[in-house]
Amino acid sequence: MGDLVILLLTLFPGLCIAHLTGKFTLIKNLAVGAPAVQSSTYNSLGAAKNAVDGNSDSNYMRGSCTHTAGDNPWWRVDLRKPHKVTRVIITNRGDCCAERIAGAQIRIGNSLAYNGNRNWLVTTIRAIPSGGTQTFDFSPVKGRYVNIYLPGTNKYLTLCEVQVRAATNDNFDNRLAG
Repeated sequence: MGDLVILLLTLFPGLCIAHLTGKFTLIKNLAVGAPAVQSSTYNSLGAAKNAVDGNSDSNYMRGSCTHTAGDNPWWRVDLRKPHKVTRVIITNRGDCCAERIAGAQIRIGNSLAYNGNRNWLVTTIRAIPSGGTQTFDFSPVKGRYVNIYLPGTNKYLTLCEVQVRAATNDNFDNRLAG
């Protein structure tokens, strides 16, 4: 069975294999190419869509990272329909300012009230190393929108890639959000 996993990962590098409920379940990245918006945009290099372009280059000046301006910044991806989200993977900026992501919240749900920033809180980011990629795993949370929200004044949110993985197995618990 290990050879099957290696073969699948070689043929489909965008897929992740997870061992759930006694058998392998494919988990795919729903965020790549999905519509993304953010609270503000610092300049033309920092568009919201950059976090879901499939490019995890962590150098902001190469145009693959987002960058907000102002207070209480947020970024959101629309998965187009509710999914049982089990994992969010974030690549942090590598050329500067890695500490800015500390305190950001990952929220998942179906509501756009308050820009989605009151949906189910799945975790708060303590830190991600400069240019690093961190995986956040959690019990399935059903939702259409995934928000990264950084509460506070004079904050900037920069994301170089956001991947959202969802379970394809309907045997999971449904923890409904928002």
